[in-house]
Amino acid sequence: MVRLRVVSIIFLYDLKKYYSKAPVISWGILTPLAIILLLYFSAGVFGYSRIVPAMFVVSLLFAATSMSQVSVSFEKMSGSINMLYFMPVSIIEILLGKLLGGIIYGFLGTFIASIAVLATTGYSAIIRPLFFTYGIVVGSLLFSFISLLFAFAYEPIKAVALLNIVRFLMIFLGGLIIPKPLMPRNILFIVYIFPSVYVADIVRFGLYNTWDYVDPYTSIIISLIYLIVLIIVTVRIVSRTFYP
Repeated sequence: MVRLRVVSIIFLYDLKKYYSKAPVISWGILTPLAIILLLYFSAGVFGYSRIVPAMFVVSLLFAATSMSQVSVSFEKMSGSINMLYFMPVSIIEILLGKLLGGIIYGFLGTFIASIAVLATTGYSAIIRPLFFTYGIVVGSLLFSFISLLFAFAYEPIKAVALLNIVRFLMIFLGGLIIPKPLMPRNILFIVYIFPSVYVADIVRFGLYNTWDYVDPYTSIIISLIYLIVLIIVTVRIVSRTFYP
């Protein structure tokens, strides 16, 4: 049985110790703000219905992946993560504690994106709030699990490098910026590999009542499948870390 008190202790410890670390601030807040600014200047080419959802998903992607990855990497480098091995905590409690940090930071990224969107475009309407909320919540979960997977599976430096590759692949080949008609046919299949395309189309449907690569209902189903697979894989990797 999951003990919420243990989960909250792990979460609050991470939040207190890592939320103001330079990598979290730079990758989780400053980098997406810079990308949002670049996206704003490209709105004349792709249109706001393409760029505004991308602003939200980019902020969510960087914010959610930064907190979880940094907390695990710092603890790996200091050796403090090994202390969890000797404490009466379960794998699920460790994961939930780490995951909460990514989710909360992901929501913070969404809030920042909302301010940036309002300031740059003046757009403030959400046509389908349930779809928009679902996209933000599931996107935060997906991206947080991806960062945890890399953080536990690899050494810190390699984890950061691989995670950055995946982040930027999602931006340019994950259905965020380039619309489907402009995507080269020979690499179109790559788009559907990344969870960002499904999150983006759900968020786009919530904001503009339209979608690009995958219809919102199919996106919901696939995003849930993606989430289940990520949970299973991450739990197995974390289990091997603590119980090799």
